[in-house]
Amino acid sequence: MKAEIITIGDEILIGQVIDTNSAWIGQQLNPLGWDVTRITTISDTASAITKSLDNGINNSDLIIMTGGLGPTKDDITKKTLCTYFGVDLIFDETAFKNVERIFNHLKREVTQVNRDQALIPANAKALQNNFGTAPGLWFEANNCIIICLPGVPYEMKDILSNFVFPQLKKRSSDIVSHRTLVVSGIPESLISEQIESIELSLPAELKIAYLPNYGVVRLRISGKGKDAAKIEAELNKTVSSIENILGKHVIANSDKRIEEVVGDLLSIRKESVSVAESCTGGFVAHLITSTPGSSAYFPGSVVTYSYENKTEVLGVDAELLWNKGAVSQEVVEKMAKAVRLKNNTDYGVAISGIAGPSGGTEDKPVGTVWMAVTNGTKTQSKVYHLKGDRRQNIERSGNLALELLRQIILA
Repeated sequence: MKAEIITIGDEILIGQVIDTNSAWIGQQLNPLGWDVTRITTISDTASAITKSLDNGINNSDLIIMTGGLGPTKDDITKKTLCTYFGVDLIFDETAFKNVERIFNHLKREVTQVNRDQALIPANAKALQNNFGTAPGLWFEANNCIIICLPGVPYEMKDILSNFVFPQLKKRSSDIVSHRTLVVSGIPESLISEQIESIELSLPAELKIAYLPNYGVVRLRISGKGKDAAKIEAELNKTVSSIENILGKHVIANSDKRIEEVVGDLLSIRKESVSVAESCTGGFVAHLITSTPGSSAYFPGSVVTYSYENKTEVLGVDAELLWNKGAVSQEVVEKMAKAVRLKNNTDYGVAISGIAGPSGGTEDKPVGTVWMAVTNGTKTQSKVYHLKGDRRQNIERSGNLALELLRQIILA
């Protein structure tokens, strides 16, 4: 069953708002057996909406459209749908009761503009919006289901979860299942070479996708068909074969981020870590604390950006800083040891680098990042020469530092 997602909004086209709705909808549709074949963003114009509907109805079994259902004059979706289907707006009493419920809760009077939210195209079924006044709309035309929803994410998600997805699940007979392996310490191209024989012999129901991101590669092995038992058996067999080939490079057999993997290791071992950051400005601490339960193994961190701060907070010798520079093996090792002792943790992590876009030199160009991890008896340091912009260099440095920590924990 083919599905298409259409988002309406000039604010998305000009980059003022990021379209997170489509990503979420796609994630939910896939396990239900619906294949998203296209995601389109269009302007707030009747011609763009009409053209997208024509194309979608002729090529898809399902269209989910978000945006343009609000009470303001730039929200033209309902009127355009009426013109498209050749129907009038009619007053829906159930939708109006929902509007009244919301305004009574807010202790506000329902105005005519708010009342008009209960007007829906005559050929549509209203879908209750528990968190807003604009109901969702369900149409069926030419063997295609068209769902129109408000663009506010929490309103859209609630309508789909409660009133749409249960119906869509009944209309698809396919079983969809995924496995994810998180691979680190080996590039995407080498992974492909090593598991080439597996990919060439995959059964028709399975496929493998590569999802690289900042030092790790997620391998998603997907199965789709009508025999659930057969799909599960084939997935288990394929995953086991890949794990045997890639060995220690597989750091997780579920869709986990590196900070979750490290957190699990520290929790199991009842160990702790603290961090000293310079160029990443607290990003590593952010990654660690984004995982629930991190307070059990992470007491805190320090951001020592300047030479003076490195000396005053961590005791890094001023002469060492001026002789070797802040971006050096000697300095990050000193920082890692100092923050470990300062916080009385099992491990200390330190990062210092040149994130860019300026500040580089001939021997230390932008993207040069030193990092170190110590457990008190052993200290390991590493230098990277990254090629991204400032944000990319910071994010990749954070992930690489956590991977180095993971290696030291296991060692």
